Amino acid sequence: MVGRAEGFGSRSRLMEREVFPGSWEEDQGCLMSADNQWQQNCNEVMAIYRMTTLLNMGCKIKISAYSKETSGDGYFFRTDSEKSIDYVLVYKVPYHRRDPELESPPSDSNRRTSIASSAPGSEFQDPENPEEFERKREERNIRYRRNFHLQLRKIGLSLEFEDFKVGGDNLRVVKINLPYLVMINLAEKFKLEKPLRYDRSRFTQHTEETTQEENESQESAGAGAGAQEEEEGGVLGWIEDKIFRLLHGKVSFYTSMRENFTPHYVKAPFVAKYRDKFVGSDEKDFFTTAERSSMVYRMLQQAPYHKEGDRIFFGIDELVAAGCYKAAYPLHDGPYETDSHTLPTNNRQLLRYYWASFRRWNKYQPLNLIRKYFGEKVGMYFAWTGFYTQSLFIPAVVGILVFGYGYLGMGDDYVSKHICKSKKKYLMCPVCEDKSCEPYYISEICSTAQVATSVNNVGTLLFCIFMSIWVAYFLESWKRKQALLGHIWGTLKFEESDEQTRPTYTQNCDSWKYNPRNRRNEPHMTWKTRYSRFLTTFILILIILGCVLIFGIAVIVYDLAVYLALFDIPRWQKYARWFSSVSAGIMSLTLIIIMSKYYAKFAVFMTEWENYKTQLEYENNLTIRRYVFEVFNFYSSLVYIGFFKGKFNGYPGHHPRVFGVKMEDCPPGGCISELATQMAIILAGKQFIFTFSQFVVPIIFSNKGSCWDRCKKTAQEVEGQKKKKERPPWERDYMMAESRDVFAEYLEMVIQFGFVTIFVAAFPLAPLLALVNNLLEIRLDAFKFVAQLRRPTGLKTKDIGIWYNILSAVGKIAIVANAGIIAFSSDFLPMLLYAYENHQKNHQYGEPLLGYVNFSLAFASPEMTGFNTTCRYWAYRDNTGKLNFFFWKLFSTQLLFVVSFEHVVFGIVKLVDLLIPDIPSTVQLKIDIDDAIAGLLLNDEAFYNTCDKATMTV
Repeated sequence: MVGRAEGFGSRSRLMEREVFPGSWEEDQGCLMSADNQWQQNCNEVMAIYRMTTLLNMGCKIKISAYSKETSGDGYFFRTDSEKSIDYVLVYKVPYHRRDPELESPPSDSNRRTSIASSAPGSEFQDPENPEEFERKREERNIRYRRNFHLQLRKIGLSLEFEDFKVGGDNLRVVKINLPYLVMINLAEKFKLEKPLRYDRSRFTQHTEETTQEENESQESAGAGAGAQEEEEGGVLGWIEDKIFRLLHGKVSFYTSMRENFTPHYVKAPFVAKYRDKFVGSDEKDFFTTAERSSMVYRMLQQAPYHKEGDRIFFGIDELVAAGCYKAAYPLHDGPYETDSHTLPTNNRQLLRYYWASFRRWNKYQPLNLIRKYFGEKVGMYFAWTGFYTQSLFIPAVVGILVFGYGYLGMGDDYVSKHICKSKKKYLMCPVCEDKSCEPYYISEICSTAQVATSVNNVGTLLFCIFMSIWVAYFLESWKRKQALLGHIWGTLKFEESDEQTRPTYTQNCDSWKYNPRNRRNEPHMTWKTRYSRFLTTFILILIILGCVLIFGIAVIVYDLAVYLALFDIPRWQKYARWFSSVSAGIMSLTLIIIMSKYYAKFAVFMTEWENYKTQLEYENNLTIRRYVFEVFNFYSSLVYIGFFKGKFNGYPGHHPRVFGVKMEDCPPGGCISELATQMAIILAGKQFIFTFSQFVVPIIFSNKGSCWDRCKKTAQEVEGQKKKKERPPWERDYMMAESRDVFAEYLEMVIQFGFVTIFVAAFPLAPLLALVNNLLEIRLDAFKFVAQLRRPTGLKTKDIGIWYNILSAVGKIAIVANAGIIAFSSDFLPMLLYAYENHQKNHQYGEPLLGYVNFSLAFASPEMTGFNTTCRYWAYRDNTGKLNFFFWKLFSTQLLFVVSFEHVVFGIVKLVDLLIPDIPSTVQLKIDIDDAIAGLLLNDEAFYNTCDKATMTV
């Protein structure tokens, strides 16, 4: 009887298969049976040692009376327990009694011509007969699948079929195994970096000491090289160590994670003939499950399934979209749940316990484990999100101080005091030109003036300068962090293959063209077809932007209508501005959320229609298009309030109208208070709705039954379900939600980044809201990937891609936008210019803004308004309504401020860029050393044989 331990890190002698399912396959022609027996004995010894250690630690261990080979847990082929399941395809079992898909493969002659069959869609000649239509479509799917399976076997993949049933559907799973010899050839082809049997520490010790001495001598000479030092040492390293110990204590998982974050081994692109020189090349988990699933996915994407003339149709994504398969995904490493008395036994449970939990909100992320399980693309997203969230801490603290400074000083400034104490001194013109609207006194909007003028202080200006510099420092620091991760993960030199053609590109091309580089015909789109498609998408973009403009005008009219309706009610008069702004913000948020769904579909449709050749081109264009749509969707109302509202309102008797309604003016102190209200509603509301839709809704309504349906089960049904045999892994994963890319998560964070940087002058608490949201968002996304979604394919990447270019552009736009908000949307510069021109007259009274309110209010005669009395309005105009000389001096000052602000800040940003190198000096040193050692180890046998044994890893 073989025991099965369910403690941490042990599962009898088969623990490796539990934690790393499907990571290795022995080739029967490469290893001797003695080697197999030796490996089995080693596994037995290690299992006994691990179980003994757990018992000594006091862990509770459950022993079951069956081994993994006989339990049929589903991570290996039933017919061959040495073949791991690296990928699965699921399709609905044909309703025909005769199922040709499970028959023996045809002969080689038939296999060569099996792809060339009838054209797609040619069997659908009678759509008026539903039964015949369905039958012919099923026959087409069977033919496509059989051709596809033949091609998969031809390129070296192993397949196994098994039936299962979910929700009344009879389904079949195609289990795919990537043989070891095929895997090592692919690893060499795509240059997967793996650790060599050489420890870098002894080689680098003397070099790093020499470099440190040189840097110290340069610092003493005033060279300022300290800015280029790595954050690992010195004061920053000491602070980071104290923070880490404060947050994590002595938990072994986190301390081990930190100690082993930077590997000591030299990494090099894998070479098959030198595989004995790589660490762990003789172990089953040498290639991670993410790496194996990535290689299988590449092969599935390039495998053909149909040929029509010169056109070849290929790719698993196209087959899934056409309905030939219902799903295609790699398997999770077992269930994510753990009992209360047991510790995690696989990587998925480790991630769930130490990462995907709200209890770990203040803990560091296990980036190496995330990357190992999900691949570099998902790992890089969580690394960037964590770094961004960590960097928001200081702006959040500064924003709280700036907001507190303005809040505590609210009502203490001269302007708001004078407005509140003026009583009936200033009779203001009506907000509308109808006879129903009456004049009002400026003291009636005292609270509005206090809120608006609370942001017109020096703190706001300094905070904008600080945030502009912070953006530059954040982006430069992320490039250094990105380089460090790329070096650790072995992706720093990874390049996307430009030769990998998208399946849809081949199918949508209208011609073929000879390529002299590879001497073969390739699919080609003529310039006429391509530019006609570009023209179509351009027209569609204009229509979409026109819709955004219409919705923006609708919100403006709604805001103005609510304000005018409430302003006529005496008891609501002082709340009219606030209530109209809040209700308009909620309406704008509602339109934003609704239209965001349609913009996403439009962006995908247009990108597919333009038919880009490579996946990289497709993703970059889709990213830009989606981001542009979301920018207009989220920021249009804020841009209107910040830069256009109240700027073109004319004067009494000559107001421009929108749908017969007079355009609204800004309150005293400018429109910056209304901008802050709108921004707070949109930012906080967006974060709440997105979090609710991504986390709560999938739990309530899963893709295979609702939460309500599950709650209706009786206690007997639940007890009977527990007694049932555990579902196989492919069935358990199939019932989960479909996996997806991190595109939506990136988009959400980059939109938030725009709120934090572009409009931060109006709402200093934006970094704080973003920080709180991200602390929760990281754990929500983690739980979603670990527990709610199928496992994504472990794709490789060396950086965050085009998102970095978008972030850099947002940072530059933020500098100009914040300067414009301070100059044109607040009264900071008008007050400053008035105080400067009247400093001699007001110096004796001790108040530089004495008379500012009266100076800022123009006179409107009865001839202009149609009323019997003269009233006042906010403008720098003379009695005839013409702009006075102070307006033009102010306008020149505002333009000069914007130009000076952006030049000074851009200069500081450029200086930060020059002082901080993209790759830290210590990382660059390790890269150079790794290249040198790898070249010697892989090309010089004499060097490998004479290496110091202390530096070798056995």
